Parts: sequence; structure tokens; C-alpha cells
Amino acid sequence: MSDDELVRFEMTEEVIDGFRQKRQIPAHFYNNRGQILIYQKDDITEHEIESLLKFTKQGIYYRASDAERLGIKAREIPEGLSDTVVLHETMVEDLCNDTVSIYENLKESSLTSLHMKKMRTRIDGLFESFEKQPDALIGLIDVLDLMKGVPQHEVQIAVKRTVIAMAMKTRGMQAQSYKDANTLHDISTVLMMSALFCDIGFAKMNIPRGQGISPKQFLYIRQHPLMSYLMMAHVDTDPRVKRNILCQHRPLREGVTGNNFPPLGWLTEQIKGYIQRYSSDERKQAIVADMQQQLEMLAVEMPYDEDANILALASEFASLITPVPWREAISPQQAVKMIINNSFFTYTDRIVREFLDYVAISLCDNQQILEGGDFLVLAVRPADHKIYFEACRINYVDRYQSRPTVQRIASVTPVIEKIPRLGIKGFTNIRKARAAHYDLARDSSRNIVFVVDEKSDPKSYAALQEMAGPWP
Repeated sequence: MSDDELVRFEMTEEVIDGFRQKRQIPAHFYNNRGQILIYQKDDITEHEIESLLKFTKQGIYYRASDAERLGIKAREIPEGLSDTVVLHETMVEDLCNDTVSIYENLKESSLTSLHMKKMRTRIDGLFESFEKQPDALIGLIDVLDLMKGVPQHEVQIAVKRTVIAMAMKTRGMQAQSYKDANTLHDISTVLMMSALFCDIGFAKMNIPRGQGISPKQFLYIRQHPLMSYLMMAHVDTDPRVKRNILCQHRPLREGVTGNNFPPLGWLTEQIKGYIQRYSSDERKQAIVADMQQQLEMLAVEMPYDEDANILALASEFASLITPVPWREAISPQQAVKMIINNSFFTYTDRIVREFLDYVAISLCDNQQILEGGDFLVLAVRPADHKIYFEACRINYVDRYQSRPTVQRIASVTPVIEKIPRLGIKGFTNIRKARAAHYDLARDSSRNIVFVVDEKSDPKSYAALQEMAGPWP
């Protein structure tokens, strides 16, 4: 990479916090044509940081030579794939056994601080083992084989979710060569603890089993983040873990049309109700104080909540690849495609890109999910902020699965379903469009929102095949 090359700026809380602490934007930021959008500046205000965050959502770039100034050490990522198994079986086995024990105990008793400390020790060991591997960035994480012999699907999902969350957090940071090892350890283990315990509320809920769930039952299931928090409100542990558990299915900004749940207003009113109920009970003053702290944390809106995005996506992937009493598991490759196809109303563009580029292939036995000839639908967000959809065929794609070069074939209109959740279920008005080529590594206005194949949308797939002709 040359020093003059433009690199897309991926906003992280740590980098933005560095700007705030130094009150400085340390380098120019550009659009994809090399025109300066935001100038280097000292003594910046919070308003100027908010302006930077707004530009970040549209896609901004920095010069490779400015990476150090921005707190991002430039690094070339190896192109090859490795079959290194980066997790020791004994560590995963110990984590599984301890998780089984806790889930069994929760049926009859409460979570304790001792449980939390024990699991923190296990997670610290798992994280340190992962970080010591020379191939940790590109090595294989075979989560399908980690839980052999574990009968409880709840435990399988919890441990898989924890491993996937660890990989997504550390690989995303390593891809930007994040340099503060202690901070990386801290924020990663907070996320891993959140991933392990975010579904414990199900242990106390009467969850319907099967695929034919009514809308009323679906709303009840969506209350589980609050139930999981209530089961650990009394426990002395990092408040960030509890906040992550409350927000685990709220990856999008408040006010954005999407699948965030439960509603923030409902969540805060429920917690306020518990505070009022417990305020006169001296034995529960620690719980009241914890709930008040959580209300304060919920009131702080993050423009991009990385942990909530990771938890939601890791939960979906772990659930899809795990057999449960009412359905079989699906393959990791098919799970990745389903996540892409569910992403438009569920996840931020950034987390889908990072998942595809740094983790997905390792979760799929080092096999590419997207290949040349595949059909994609892209959401196009031009400067007028309207959203358009284009069907394209992949010309070339490497291990960076979110960055293929594509050829436009047609304009399409998505068919939106609203129940049980917002989603794209197919496409209509498929009209042949003027041929155009795009390189998604350099085009920040387009992102992948759907993989069209014979399983996901056979009607659209047949129409696109007829328009595009045979693949060479």
C-alpha cells in the first residue's frame, strides 16, 4: 500500500475517544475522489466530532501515510488462509462444563458473584490463548467441533456466541492494528462475558418450543434481555456487561426503522417501575443503585454501538448452526448468507462488512461464501439520501468478501415483510439496467444486502440468470 493511497476510515469508539481527549482531528479526511471533506484541526468542539461521525456514516477516507497520526497503525493483512486451530480443546471443554453447571443451577437458584468471577477467569484464559496464536487473525475457528458431546443447545449457543464475539472484536481491532493491548483485553472480555450470559433470562421464562410461534409469543420472547439483566442486577460485576445484555438486540440507532428490540421507551419504563417497587426495601438498595446506573448508561446514545452489533450477529449465527429440538442446524455458509439477507433492517453496514472480511471465512472451514458468478442485491445510498437497489453479478472476489468487483444487471424493488420482523423476502420490478462496473472496495455508497440464489429467491434468481446470460 502506497502512502498516498486512500483508506476507508472505520470509526471505532477508541479512535473517536482519542480525538476527544486530545481535542484534535489529527489529519485530513477525504471523499473517495480525494477531495478534502474535513480538515485537520486543533481545539475541536463536540459539535465538530458529531459532524465527523455524520460523514463517517456516508463513507470517508484518510491517506495511508496518516494512519499513525489517527491512532491506526497501517498493516498489510496476509492473503493466505490457515488451517491453524486457534483454540485449545481443553479450554473450550472447561468453559462448556462451567456453563452447563451455571445453566443447571439457574433453574433452582440465582446467579452469584462467584459464578461471574469463575467465568471471567475462564474467559481471560481463552482470550489470552487466542491472542498468543501467530495465526489468530487468519486462522480457523472450527466452532462446529468445539461443543461435541454437549447436549444442551442453550449452552452450545452461549459458548459459540462467546467465541464468535471474541473473534469479531479482536479481528476487527487487529485489522486496524489497534495498539493498546490492555484496553483490547478489557473491552474484549467485557463483550465475551456479555455474550456468555446474555440469554440466561430464558432459564426463567416459559418459552414456546417450535416454529409456529404466535405474534404474542414472539413479543414475549423479545423481553428476554430485560429478564437476563434482572437475573444479574444484584451481582457485583462490570456494569458494561449488564448494559450490553440490555442492549444486545439494539444494534441500530434509536429512531432508525429496523428490528431493534425491546423498545427503548418500554425498557426504561420497566426499569423505573422496578426502582419504584424496590426503593422502600432496604435489602434491595444495591439493586436500585444498579438500575439507576443502567438508566444513566441507556440515556447515552452511541452513533455506532459495536458491542450490540456483535452480540446480535454472533447470536444469530450461533443459533443457526446449532441443532435445537424444533429444527436442524444449517451449514455455516448458508448461515452467513441468511445473515446477509436479514441484515438490511437488523445490523449496521460496518458490522456486516467486518464479519464478511475478517471472520466469516474462518467460520466456514476456510471456504469462500461468495464467488464469481453469484448474484447480489446492493443498497445504493447516493448524496440525496434516497435508497435504491441494484442487482449485480460478482466478477471477482477474494477473502475480503464484502469487497467484490461487480457488474450491474438490473434495478429491483424489494418486497418487505413486517411479521414476525422487518425483512426482505424477495424482489419485484426487475428491470434490465445499463451495464456498469463497481469495485466495492472503493465505492462507499453501495453495500451488499442480499444474496440471490435458488434457495433464497428462486424467481428472482431465474430472472437474473436470463438477463445476465451464462457465467464464463
